[in-house]
Amino acid sequence: MTVLLACALLGAVAVAVFGLGRDLSAAPVSETTSGKMTWYDDVGPSACGPGINAVTEDLVAVSHELFTSANPNNDNLCKGVSIEVTYNGKTLTLPVKDKCMGCTREQIDLSKSAFQKLEPNLDLGVVPVTWKFVNDGGNGSGGGGGGDTQAPSAPANLRSASQTPTSVSLAWDASNDNAGVTGYDIYDGSSKVTTVTDTSATLNDLPADSAHDYTVKARDAAGNESAASNGIHVTIARTGAENGDCPAAWSSTRSYVPGDVVSFAGHKFRATFYSTDAVPDNPASWAVWHDDGACG
Repeated sequence: MTVLLACALLGAVAVAVFGLGRDLSAAPVSETTSGKMTWYDDVGPSACGPGINAVTEDLVAVSHELFTSANPNNDNLCKGVSIEVTYNGKTLTLPVKDKCMGCTREQIDLSKSAFQKLEPNLDLGVVPVTWKFVNDGGNGSGGGGGGDTQAPSAPANLRSASQTPTSVSLAWDASNDNAGVTGYDIYDGSSKVTTVTDTSATLNDLPADSAHDYTVKARDAAGNESAASNGIHVTIARTGAENGDCPAAWSSTRSYVPGDVVSFAGHKFRATFYSTDAVPDNPASWAVWHDDGACG
């Protein structure tokens, strides 16, 4: 995933939110700001000195406009300060560990791990939040509710709602949690394949004749994960042309549009883009053609 905003080590800036020359401990830290949050996944040194892992650690970077020291390592923001951020009814308290050079003073940049606890869909990238500084020693809670450690109940009644030659739709009963479930992780064996916020999901582009063992786990805002649901075994079987009837052969002179199907080298290919001479089984054409399996 592309890092949306990078946080750097150095830079001298002015600050208005606390007042120039004021100690952070005396600042109105309870004032709430309406702004936006983004996410980043840097690993290594941070503006506050120690190395960080923004992929797995829960932390936040604040705008360079809020740092007052020429050397950010010595800034009051790096001395035991956290941010309490609220989004869509969920709250996290995160330690300030970095400086965001691309952020305005109203914007905060969460680590990937923390962002996903508030909004599992990383593709959204930028979402509106409210946030405020808190003096808590910079510990952060990693979640709302004062260090919640109670995991959600396991999702129940996982089932295959429907199936096509290339996809399967799953559904399950909702989990319960003392602070609220924020997402569901879907696993195929030991591999997590996606995260959703609803109690259903459709998994696409599954190869023919493939077997899958699905389970689902629930997560809450504090990152607590439930036990796995019941498991189900799904086999994507061949149907239609994949059972023996190949469509018309690919032609190097014909222009194809998304949705067209052809046969080439004993396989059925489906067009996903406009093309004229893209050879279906050539690696350079894989963005144009999707291999739907063998036919004969």
